Amino acid sequence: MMAPFNKRLAPARILGLPLGAAAAGLVTVTGALASVVLPNPAGALATAAAIAAFPFGVGAVLIGDDVVFARAYWLSRRERRMVAREAAWR
Repeated sequence: MMAPFNKRLAPARILGLPLGAAAAGLVTVTGALASVVLPNPAGALATAAAIAAFPFGVGAVLIGDDVVFARAYWLSRRERRMVAREAAWR
């Protein structure tokens, strides 16, 4: 019954991962590989980018499809200091 609703709100996926997780994973892998081949100042920046992108990827994987409902939850709390029925996913 809720399948069309959930499919319409589902986040975009790349290779089965949510879009945020795929982008963060790409930055992590590219930064880790670039840190090996680039000279010292650029290699250090590539390492920092890889380390900084990793937690965002993990967070995107953990939240997954609930990102739409999490957004509705936080918007309803911010605007009215109450939880909308659609956002009460916890």
